[in-house]
Amino acid sequence: MEEKNTRFEDLRLTPGQPLQLDFEGYTTERDRSVLIGYRAGQSIVVTTPLVNGSPMVLKLGAPLAVRLFATQMNCACAFRTEITHISRAPYPHLHLAMPSSLVLGEVRSSVRAKVALITSVHYGDNFTQKCSAMIKDLSLGGARLEAKMLPVEVGENVQLTAQVAVSGIERIIKLDAIVRAITKETGGVGVGLQFQAMSDSDRITLHAYVLSNIHRQ
Repeated sequence: MEEKNTRFEDLRLTPGQPLQLDFEGYTTERDRSVLIGYRAGQSIVVTTPLVNGSPMVLKLGAPLAVRLFATQMNCACAFRTEITHISRAPYPHLHLAMPSSLVLGEVRSSVRAKVALITSVHYGDNFTQKCSAMIKDLSLGGARLEAKMLPVEVGENVQLTAQVAVSGIERIIKLDAIVRAITKETGGVGVGLQFQAMSDSDRITLHAYVLSNIHRQ
């Protein structure tokens, strides 16, 4: 990812944009948030993440990293900021300081990262069949995996479930895909997949995971 002189408002985000708030000292999935709004040069207003149904206990000035996928710019974005105001009324929300800089990373859907990621593949009628496979390369648009046995056909729909580590945090992603190619491999089969529509949360996680693995190559 590359640091650019892009302003937060240039991302053209809309209310409801999913965000990941990574607070220092927290290593669980208690950081999901949604953008409420912002005022250029002033602050960013976001929902307070919940822990067991209750707002997280946070302090003014607490530093954090914010990560998101900016659809309008087709890129992943990250920046550091701090809490400037905490409110519980009329609902729990936070004001965050406007970032001085943004880190943007653009990845074309065709750019693949070499990985060795274990995944569960669900297939068959109503996806009731399941087997394990290894994803060998991965992109925002699809993946190539290898399995000892995967009785699917070209054009068939499958579902993948995998656990990935992003910034030291383990996340579960669930992806719908269509089988586009099948090849015989030594000791098994290779399958090329094209991803279908996915949730904003999974898109953010997948984008960050692909970026991190491309940079390691």
